[in-house]
Amino acid sequence: MAKLILGHTTDSSAKIWIRASARWPVAFLQLINLANNKKPTEVAISTQESEFFTAVHEFTGLTADTEYKVKVSFGKTLKDPAEARIRDAYTEGRFKTFPTTASQPFTFLIGSCNLHSLGILERPDQSWLSISRIAAKTQARFMLHAGDQIYADIPFKPEASLEHYRDKYLDAWDDCIPARKVLTELPHYMILDDHEIINNYAHGSDELGSTLPRIALKVYWEFQHSHNPTTLGAADQYYYSFNYGDVQFFVLDTRTSRVSSLGQMIDDKQLKSLLAWMTQYSNNTKFIVTSVPFVGAVKNPKQDKWCDPAFKAQREKILGHILKNGISNVIFLTGDMHTSYCADMEISDGAGNKIVIHELMSSPINQFTPKLPLEFHYESPKSETSDGLQYTSTIRKKTFYGDHSNVMSITVASGQPIEFSIFRTTTDTTKPAIKGTI
Repeated sequence: MAKLILGHTTDSSAKIWIRASARWPVAFLQLINLANNKKPTEVAISTQESEFFTAVHEFTGLTADTEYKVKVSFGKTLKDPAEARIRDAYTEGRFKTFPTTASQPFTFLIGSCNLHSLGILERPDQSWLSISRIAAKTQARFMLHAGDQIYADIPFKPEASLEHYRDKYLDAWDDCIPARKVLTELPHYMILDDHEIINNYAHGSDELGSTLPRIALKVYWEFQHSHNPTTLGAADQYYYSFNYGDVQFFVLDTRTSRVSSLGQMIDDKQLKSLLAWMTQYSNNTKFIVTSVPFVGAVKNPKQDKWCDPAFKAQREKILGHILKNGISNVIFLTGDMHTSYCADMEISDGAGNKIVIHELMSSPINQFTPKLPLEFHYESPKSETSDGLQYTSTIRKKTFYGDHSNVMSITVASGQPIEFSIFRTTTDTTKPAIKGTI
């Protein structure tokens, strides 16, 4: 199993996730500032079986825009000397703290939908080898995982057991050695979609009961959310925000409060947090991560995408807020659909106000599904009118990528168009298949 994951990073801190074992339950975590020769900082962490021997430590007081190395070894007691400890593969990582401002260009990666559950039929090794090379080539500062980091329900319906869900993470991040490597090479930010629980999951699904989602979300916390930024909501909600310099990110939880009968993809508290965040950073470059598409108009959304009529009012409340308050530089980031694209949405009203938002989709990291044209998946352009609000969603045909599998790099430079590149992950090339700008 992955023993080390680099998590949420700021200009002065970093969260480091570790996983020990029943035989070696104590983790010794070292932090080394590569810019000086000072003695490493070391902490000892006694892990618990109830948390599957996972734990997170946050180092604080770090120097901005500085390279650090972390190492983890394992022992049986908190007093074990260095010679009594053991070290596994990929227990050393490197990262660079974020700058205080984004005055220099930076690149990050986004991907989703990591199919791993079909053994030799569809192994993800090549995809993660490619991601490692792409991250190095682009000098990516972090990676966003936009959902379906595991497939708990493939090939069979999931069991309501901790063992089942934990085994799926072991399958995704232990059996795939290249994934273990990537998790130590740059910071990672994650959010769940449905397959972390079960296909098309929505809160309060009658046929599921409460046990299976509760178990799935406990394991999601153990492996993913524990190394994210602190949630902005209650302890059982998973949305959060972070920044890279003055570039802002808001990561939506579109699953655990979704109730189509109430017209909500997200609950009122999360919606208010999102709207307030957009107002606070009205003129900043802003990325909103949503595990299902917001801008793109999906055919047959089946109460699972933002464009479904069930969520129309909530979607329009967000659009109306953007237009009314003149909120600029809004880019949605998404996955889910096993295609990639750049989409634009023009929003206007009868008073002559107009604004454009964008969406970048990257999906899947590793999958196999038929290569089908844009028109099979999406309505583009798609125009709608409601209570004086008009909006048209258009997917740029030249950016549509239906080949499998891929990851996207996004480069932000102050005062310049945002650049994106789509890379095929199931080949050895690091040449983009598609490039574009916003």
